[in-house]
Amino acid sequence: MSWHERIGGWHPMGISGTVLALLLGVALPSGSASARTDAGAVAPDAATPPEFSTAVEVDLPHTDGFGLQPKPPAFTKEESARLFAEGKQACDGPCVTPFSTVLGTADGAEGRSNCVSTCIQPKYSFLDRSSGAVSVHAEDPKQDSLQYIGITYQCVEYARKWWMKNLGITFGSIDSAHEILYLTEGKNLETQQPFPLARSINGAARRPPRRGDLVVYYPDRADPEWRHGHAAVVVAVDLEQGRVALAEENYDNQPWQDPQAFARQIRLFEVGGRYTLLDVPPTANRNAEGGRIAGWLYPLAAR
Repeated sequence: MSWHERIGGWHPMGISGTVLALLLGVALPSGSASARTDAGAVAPDAATPPEFSTAVEVDLPHTDGFGLQPKPPAFTKEESARLFAEGKQACDGPCVTPFSTVLGTADGAEGRSNCVSTCIQPKYSFLDRSSGAVSVHAEDPKQDSLQYIGITYQCVEYARKWWMKNLGITFGSIDSAHEILYLTEGKNLETQQPFPLARSINGAARRPPRRGDLVVYYPDRADPEWRHGHAAVVVAVDLEQGRVALAEENYDNQPWQDPQAFARQIRLFEVGGRYTLLDVPPTANRNAEGGRIAGWLYPLAAR
């Protein structure tokens, strides 16, 4: 397998479908209008609990709060190969919104449709570091000015894209979207130097989410629609109203609620000095298709 690591993450050109599926790091819902996850693996044995309530808490540096659950086991190569094939077939449609349609833009970072959330297109986006333009390629363009972003148009690709265009930073390779919260280092695109990342644990955090944070969802291996979690960018926070606006790709592939600012808003609560984010719209009290938020990630300097 041929690998080429760009500054902020693996550049998967020329790799097999099996490995590509392992590296998606995205939320790939299987419904046309609801939040889901990656093209995940075969459902676990019925005896495997969908939650991690019996697992030991993960201890990472620069963690605000407590109770971070460990990552579930990685998918096998066989599971990933099957799911990658299914993902490619899903791209045949019908699409919720035609593939690559611009759904909205936040701070210069376009969010585009992935057709349906289970679709996996073996195409890759790159950022021109000099102009800030984003281009899509089926093969490695082999241009030093281009910084690899991710596989189009997945949630991890959008998270990297927003960070790169607005903060000049990125993060490295992951197998699934939920693993973003476990990262301990990011990388500065200009200096190519690493820097520490910090995280706040949902429900136990004393630091509320702030603009530029990455909100990360837990996976649920018992639910095919949430096998890999999800990731979105915080673009606005209203502590008084208890609202957080998110920008993202591949949550539901619908046009954004505000096409010039954010994809959707969710609820934020502060109880006893600790903050909780719920995947519920501010005007509702339930979201049957929503996911469980693990926390939010940010550069340590922003703590």
